[in-house]
Amino acid sequence: MSLEPQNPETDETPHPAFGNLSPDDLRPDPVYRRRKFILAVAVSSVSAAAAYRAYRSDINWKKQAKRGVSLAEKAIQQIEEEWSEFQDRFSSPPPIPRTLESEAEYTAFLMKIPLRYITPEEIIRPHRNIRDGVPNELPPKSYWSRIEDTLKVADEIRHKLGKPLYCINSAYRSPAYNAACLGTASRSFHMKNQALDLMFSGGSTAASEVAKTLRKNKFFKGGIGTYPTFIHIDTRGYNATWDA
Repeated sequence: MSLEPQNPETDETPHPAFGNLSPDDLRPDPVYRRRKFILAVAVSSVSAAAAYRAYRSDINWKKQAKRGVSLAEKAIQQIEEEWSEFQDRFSSPPPIPRTLESEAEYTAFLMKIPLRYITPEEIIRPHRNIRDGVPNELPPKSYWSRIEDTLKVADEIRHKLGKPLYCINSAYRSPAYNAACLGTASRSFHMKNQALDLMFSGGSTAASEVAKTLRKNKFFKGGIGTYPTFIHIDTRGYNATWDA
């Protein structure tokens, strides 16, 4: 059991949709094809059994067999239609990103931070979020430099983990936006622009272990929260650890 102070920093449920994955990436091709094949075989087998029974009973077995084939074709068509409907949900053009005040200046500031993997747009994206009609925003200019150390920690986690960063789910949160997010700490380090919530493709547990190793090796002092789908890190200046 950790003796470090507990300071949960829960954030909204991650909503990256499916990140940058295309519909073709999302489609479970082997499973999809196997399901279609099994369904077709099952329907065809039932139809064949019905046709054989009809033949043995001197019923018009050709008519029964034709009906069975028709049922199989309709079943396969339904699967295709369901997939088409699912694909359409992710095929529409993405909405035009909401322009943020001082965005160009903040982008220029972020570009000066020596990061190997994380881009300014990845950092800025969560500032466009809207929760219950309350829009988030970029941090005040006096807060900008506070995120630099936390970004370097995130970049090092990405390097040591060897897995892509799926998305930054939360960075700075304005007081109004923070209040609109259920379960958040009233004095969250997100409001101080010192915290990040990160989703790694390698999973939150592995990322959390890398973060803890970095902290143990004096790379930073701060909080590490482990959640089912993401990790929270901050550079508050003292260590805190929690799991959700």
